[in-house]
Amino acid sequence: MKYNTLGNTTIQISELGFGASAIGGMFNKAETAEAIKTVHLAFDRGINYFDTSPAYGRMNSAYGPTTSEIILGKALKGIKRSEYTLSTKAGKTSSLPPHLNFRYNAIINSVESSLKRLHTEYIDILFLHDIEYDKGKHLDTALNEGLQALRELKKTGKIKYIGISCYSIEVLNKVIQNYDLDVLLVHNHYTLINNQLLTLIPKIKEKGIGLVSASPFASGLLTNQGPPDWYPTSKKDLDIMAKTLNFCEKNKVQIEKLAIQYALSNPEIPTTLFSCNQQSHLNQNINWSEEPTNSIMIKNLCGLLKPLQNKDFDFGAYND
Repeated sequence: MKYNTLGNTTIQISELGFGASAIGGMFNKAETAEAIKTVHLAFDRGINYFDTSPAYGRMNSAYGPTTSEIILGKALKGIKRSEYTLSTKAGKTSSLPPHLNFRYNAIINSVESSLKRLHTEYIDILFLHDIEYDKGKHLDTALNEGLQALRELKKTGKIKYIGISCYSIEVLNKVIQNYDLDVLLVHNHYTLINNQLLTLIPKIKEKGIGLVSASPFASGLLTNQGPPDWYPTSKKDLDIMAKTLNFCEKNKVQIEKLAIQYALSNPEIPTTLFSCNQQSHLNQNINWSEEPTNSIMIKNLCGLLKPLQNKDFDFGAYND
């Protein structure tokens, strides 16, 4: 496992990070015991960065919307705190459907609750979660009251670094230019179907901001399993994916392997978050990351996926 410095922070972070959305049941049903073993295996194989959120869980998950934080907290409890980097989020209290509240007191209370669920006295990185949702109606509150709350929490030592997680390139450009942040979490923008993160990297580096790239599998779209029920895909999108998966099958290569290799191909990206809830999937992803990159097959796949290139999926919409 390779390790990189995260922006101007003091964090040495593994190039692969463990995203804990899957152990909250966001993509399929997660078994608690297996999820905990998967977290332990990730640490044993060199991953030292774990990311979660109080909104990573379904109402029918083991512990409701906070399932991911609770299970991750159980899993990390026996590991020496100084040996891993932990990030969580605030402002989004539910994912399905999304509920957001970036008011000052709501952020303070959210972090206090997260600390208890995660069995820790401090959080390394706290992100305001999906600040662009609902067509930006929460932006002003998030970037004023929300960030004010994070700055206060940083002063008290309850969080070490502050940031935002976001999908909108327009919002990210605004935030990078106008706000002082330690870290940015950008999801779905460095994948086989999206390279828009490349336009942001020079601006992020200039400001000394740490970069976390998330969702190398495009939140499940670039998998044999296919996207979860909440993914905003069209029939045309799924038809393109069906043809691509058929190509992969004929050429005896798994799309997930090419997706993870592509996501790790840029040395300017310090860490990439992927998510799984089974030990076999964890091992497979790490093994793929250590194999030589199949550049020719990736190029062929990108050609097939060109109709989806840089498509702006509306992750802020929810259809029940």
